Amino acid sequence: MKYNNLLFIINVLVTLSFVANNNIIIDAAVPLISRDVSNATNEATDGKWEFVGKTGVSAMHMTLIRPTKVLIIDKAGINPEALISNGRYAYSTLYDLTTNTYRVLSLHTNTFCSAGAYLANGTMVETGGAEDTAGEKNGFQSVRLINGCDDDSCDWLEYPYELDSARWYNTMTTLPDGRAFNLGGSIRACAINRKDIENPTFEFYPKEHEKGQKIQFLEDSFPFNLYPTVIVLPGPKGQTWLFLAANKKAQIWDYESKEIVRHLPDIPGGPRTYPLTGTGALIPLSYKNNYKAEIIVCGGGTDMKDRDAPAENTCERIDLTDKNPQWDEDEFGPNMPTGRLMPDVIHLPDGKLLYVNGAGTGMAGWDKKATRKTPRLHTAGKPTKNPLLYDPHAQKGSRWSKFAEDPIIRVYHSSATLVPDGTVFVAGSNPNRYYCGIDQCEHPTDHRAEKFYPPYLLNGVPRPSISKVAGQSNLNDVDAVPVNYGQRVPVEIDLDSPTAQFTASISHMGFVTHSQHMSARVVELKVENVKKSDTGYTMDVILPPHSNIFPPGRHNYLFVLNKGTPCKTAIELNLEVEK
Repeated sequence: MKYNNLLFIINVLVTLSFVANNNIIIDAAVPLISRDVSNATNEATDGKWEFVGKTGVSAMHMTLIRPTKVLIIDKAGINPEALISNGRYAYSTLYDLTTNTYRVLSLHTNTFCSAGAYLANGTMVETGGAEDTAGEKNGFQSVRLINGCDDDSCDWLEYPYELDSARWYNTMTTLPDGRAFNLGGSIRACAINRKDIENPTFEFYPKEHEKGQKIQFLEDSFPFNLYPTVIVLPGPKGQTWLFLAANKKAQIWDYESKEIVRHLPDIPGGPRTYPLTGTGALIPLSYKNNYKAEIIVCGGGTDMKDRDAPAENTCERIDLTDKNPQWDEDEFGPNMPTGRLMPDVIHLPDGKLLYVNGAGTGMAGWDKKATRKTPRLHTAGKPTKNPLLYDPHAQKGSRWSKFAEDPIIRVYHSSATLVPDGTVFVAGSNPNRYYCGIDQCEHPTDHRAEKFYPPYLLNGVPRPSISKVAGQSNLNDVDAVPVNYGQRVPVEIDLDSPTAQFTASISHMGFVTHSQHMSARVVELKVENVKKSDTGYTMDVILPPHSNIFPPGRHNYLFVLNKGTPCKTAIELNLEVEK
């Protein structure tokens, strides 16, 4: 492929200039535009978009690995903006939220369309991938490990043949015992799964058995069973249940006994998983209703063959505590002109769900190669730029709000995650087989990063500042604050407001790729003993009772909110694994 556009040349020159300096890029080749690119007419109700920097590689995969660091992963391939020390193209970076710069990381197994989850000891486990390319090894059976850091010391460890079999488009989740569960995929890349390449098995990390074990659910949901939805269900201590969904199928499955607990009704509408990609989420949990287990599945595609086919415009919600649970249908957004394919769902600290990114027609997938008769086209069209907010506690018919348009198109291979300041970090978008510049493609390869400020940050309500947690004032440092399940945690707040009204929540942002927010959840916490102090307030925050409600380990963030407005920075906690 020829790269003859000016942007490519500038990017390469700037990249080479900075790579020589410790592999650190400082806003390399940032477009000369205002850093505030909001087009909102009323930020207090519409929110605000802000361009913040560049990620160096396209954010196909993303996770908040430290309070100020976002781990970015792309696929192995041509990338003119970042190189590793041996001169090869980089495909992983560590993005610093405080400086809006990135550091190049070293990977050598192809991470294309892989999965990730955290172990209880804080290690990120990333598995699967695709064929060898661009001089890098195939990643189908790879296990990659990384621990975050606040300096330049951390990098990847790779084990190319650690998985028992090849996995492409697999899903992972963190289990209550601190292990990682790994489900499905195929043994080769494909547009849609096939019987000769499917991998209808599961395994654990660390390993429980040397070979993956069969699971009938993936056979029943064939062929739309890639990147299945996997969610640990809240329940009594010791419960080992997962919610599984793929295609139109759903069930509750016990990962300890390896047996079906309950078949659930088929999800109405079209298929909800790749390549007719929707997204599934656990409704935010609360101590007020005893952590009721509810699931919502939104969006997807309607036709594999038609780029102009409208996306699925419904959400389906189910209460798993009902004796006879049934799906309840809602619209996907407030009177939207189109549905949404490839949406990302963010668990906000106020107990609401924010949907960003995606397209209004078609399917997930690579661009179609140009021919003599047809131009180069992408498989999805009509980018959906407006964030949508879902309030699960509102009455049906009034649950949705629509916010200001994102000025950047975010379609296939884009991602988003909540970060500790309460904003949503959004990056990625590359539905192209190869790097494709801004003036070359309908939907270009995009390395620009943004933050979206929800209205809860722009309403003028004073924001709390957490100064001490569990007696510690050295917060969001090398070590997360150690705490235990069910613990009454003393918290000190700096806030000059005589009318403050406090709530609290704990968030796990998960691992994000392809509209799957693996392990992500938020839990509302009980707040007691609120008292005035010299600088603000003191209070006790009661943590979840056990690990079926919330995963163990670090990468778990305490938010304190004033009248629904989050604190200036959430604090990372390390929940001890239960004995």
